[in-house]
Amino acid sequence: MKKRKKIYDRDNGYFLLRYLTDFSFRGCFKKLQYTGRENLPKDGAVILAPNHCNALMDAFAVLDMDHSHKVFVARADIFKQPLIQKILTFLKIMPINRVRDGFRSVLSSDDTTEKCIEVLNNRVPFCILPEGTHRPMHSLLPLGKGLSRIACGAVKTIQDGRHVYIVPIGLEYGDYFRLRSTLLVEFGPAIDVTDLMASHPEMNEPQLLSLIREQTAERLKQLIVYIPDDDDYEAVWELTKLESGNISEYRLRERKAANRETVEKLLRLRENQPDKARTLFDKALAWKQERQKARVSLHAARTRCPLGAALGRTLKMLLALPFGLAFTLVSIPGWGVAEWLAGRTDDAAFRNSLRFGVLTVLWTLLTLIGAVVLFCTLKWYWALAGLVLLAAAPYLAYEWFEQLRRLASAWRYLCKGSLRRQKEALMKEMDEKLK
Repeated sequence: MKKRKKIYDRDNGYFLLRYLTDFSFRGCFKKLQYTGRENLPKDGAVILAPNHCNALMDAFAVLDMDHSHKVFVARADIFKQPLIQKILTFLKIMPINRVRDGFRSVLSSDDTTEKCIEVLNNRVPFCILPEGTHRPMHSLLPLGKGLSRIACGAVKTIQDGRHVYIVPIGLEYGDYFRLRSTLLVEFGPAIDVTDLMASHPEMNEPQLLSLIREQTAERLKQLIVYIPDDDDYEAVWELTKLESGNISEYRLRERKAANRETVEKLLRLRENQPDKARTLFDKALAWKQERQKARVSLHAARTRCPLGAALGRTLKMLLALPFGLAFTLVSIPGWGVAEWLAGRTDDAAFRNSLRFGVLTVLWTLLTLIGAVVLFCTLKWYWALAGLVLLAAAPYLAYEWFEQLRRLASAWRYLCKGSLRRQKEALMKEMDEKLK
């Protein structure tokens, strides 16, 4: 009798598909950078725990870190349809039940935990998004109990004496809602759960589970631009983005460090001088309202010379016009379907996941058809060049439209003198109060 394949077993079809998904995922970003790989344990049972702010893109960011196979979990309710269940299982995704899914679901969580521990016992990294649901904010939801239960259970049952580690992973997106943004993935120092539990023999299991969650949450907060989710969140983030405007969007680590420093200063101002902070925050919200009303992006508002930025962008877009139109026309079938589906979901943070999925599947099929046509009608070297451009066309088209959007925003900002003066006054007041 043929042995039933486990979810953590190697699957050749899955690994061939990985090359396609990795190419497509990287095409979704202008710059994708991984740092802190040295923090990944060389031996031991490894649980990967990223923050969850951008739907399925978060899981693919972890998957893309290397070509080794990993097992993921997703909320159990999406496994209800048999076909979907087979697809998710093929993609090495397991169901996990949450408290919000109801009492009966929680009763079956022990079985899920056992399966997760089995994955770890077979030396396969396991990834869980401990917040349980995605939220496009520079903050952190309370971590669920699943992560600590799995880690604690693995320490007790691991078969070969290896230590169990939780590796916190910070995902810092340049923009949650637009394709062709940036992404910084940072691996933090691993939490040795085996040593942690051994060093607290006085604690019972609920206390240990709580301690594991607390330490993971603290490590995650250090890996992202963390802003408390309170009434001042929007004002703090608006001021932070304005302050880091002189740092190139491609210098991901430098911009993140500058953002964290500004957030710390603003929170310290709020703690030490609440009245001054309140005045500044109210002006920041008023500025944001006026900026959005004028349909001016923060990218445009952060430029030091609005006239130079508008003229420079106009010249570049005129030079790139033939290429942009060509990429757009060629990619209309994939691009059009992706945007149609994205427009039909109310979850704005899920739209990039839909775009990524459509381009990965549909555009791959169209590219294969195009390859047959190209190689049947052109010499091989022209056909190969055409195939490369065809494969990249939708991503280049997205980049083209993003630059068009920025161009329009640059001219709007140039024509809004009152908005520029309001911003200058706001920045001056912030500089004075943060000294």
